[in-house]
Amino acid sequence: MESFSERLIHLRHSNNLTRQQVRESLNINNVSTYNRWENGSRTPDNETIVRFANFFKVSPMYMLGISHLMNGDEFLLDVLENIELNGDPEGTRAKFALEEYRKEFTV
Repeated sequence: MESFSERLIHLRHSNNLTRQQVRESLNINNVSTYNRWENGSRTPDNETIVRFANFFKVSPMYMLGISHLMNGDEFLLDVLENIELNGDPEGTRAKFALEEYRKEFTV
């Protein structure tokens, strides 16, 4: 399971951003605090994790390394592919997927 710091670094790199650009975009003035988040010696509070998630357009669960799915679109595609491969004659998988989607990706 990837840690918050690994996810943060990956998202920053995949968006071709510097540490300074991320900090400025999120109004994080303390350079050493941000650096500690990236090197894994500290984890931000929940509010800041949500700010990062919104900035990178991913779920907070992804930021924390709890979910392997970055956002709701990936979640739905994963479910649809699973239903296509395995079927869902009674609709139970679809119903479960909608419940999980609502829990993780809606406010």
